[in-house]
Amino acid sequence: MLRITQQSSAKSAKQCYATAEYYSQGRGIFGSWGGKGAARLGLDGRVDRLCFRQLCENLEPMTGKPVTVRTRSKRTVGYTFRFSVSKSVSLLYAMSGDENILDAFRAAVDESMREMEGEMKTRVRKGRQDTVRTTANMVWAEFVHTTSSPVEGLCDPQLQAYIFVFNMTWDGEEGCWKAGMFRQLKSDAPYFQAAFRVRLTVKLQELGFGVERKGNDFEIAGIPSCVLKRFSRRTALIERLVQERGITDPRKKAELGPRTRESNGAPRGMDAVRNEWKARLTDGERQMLASVYGRKTPYALRGDGEAPAVDDAIAHCFERAAVVPERKLITEALKRGIGAVTIEKVRRELGKRPLIWRDIAGRRMAAKVGGQGA
Repeated sequence: MLRITQQSSAKSAKQCYATAEYYSQGRGIFGSWGGKGAARLGLDGRVDRLCFRQLCENLEPMTGKPVTVRTRSKRTVGYTFRFSVSKSVSLLYAMSGDENILDAFRAAVDESMREMEGEMKTRVRKGRQDTVRTTANMVWAEFVHTTSSPVEGLCDPQLQAYIFVFNMTWDGEEGCWKAGMFRQLKSDAPYFQAAFRVRLTVKLQELGFGVERKGNDFEIAGIPSCVLKRFSRRTALIERLVQERGITDPRKKAELGPRTRESNGAPRGMDAVRNEWKARLTDGERQMLASVYGRKTPYALRGDGEAPAVDDAIAHCFERAAVVPERKLITEALKRGIGAVTIEKVRRELGKRPLIWRDIAGRRMAAKVGGQGA
């Protein structure tokens, strides 16, 4: 999953670091600075408190000078990009502690962030212009958590990365830092989410794990759903509240998460938490997880699924629309082919289709040959 949330309070933004400090005591990882903009600011290696807090206040860490020309009292400090994985991946990592699984996750996150960084833009107002310029650079801080928020004092495995992207980008043409434009990135979140999932499935398959498509997501093959539900108590809690309160609006459902979050309490080490998780499993289930982790059942690396995935995406997207964004077509193909496609091959396969392409308002759009709107 990928969720992008705007952060308009420096005080609240700083809480990202405080939360990471809590989780770092056995159940989290302080990540690294990321983005070409971070390198320009001289930020490298592990994220540190002072530099993070200064950037939240729109100050350069090395000089203490304002980053952007204006520091408004009511401004967007940045955006949180939250990446999380399916429960089977979280559970397998939690019980095994295999750093290769963690590395695969972080690499998929990093590749997704760098793709988004390449699309970063800023507004151009100099000389009475009213245009947009691509800057292709960001400044972000990575924090990795390995557990969910607690339910009745106990947490569940949940591998997730919180990437805090500061609202600044370097405009090389004007030679200054300016606010970034995040609206299109948020609009394209379904694509970036699908691309992230495909990147992760490819990396997990390369490690020897089998994957099975589950709706728009995937699970590690061989782990039964009854076990996964036992470690999804937070999801079960929210779903129960949704039913009890008759909530149908997805936005109101999403708001339940922060509102129902328990206090974290005193931090506990990973060994103690893992022992609690093991106690939820039977001997047979522990052996089953060990077998999945040990790759006892060989799974052939699935591939060449691009053609049917693209065919299904085209049929779905053009069912009710005459003109469709290229990114929507790719998104639908990635969702339908997860576990059997790569992003690059999907793009190539789509390019083989007899579609009419045009750029409309800066977006590449497609229409079927002979269709309306071409």
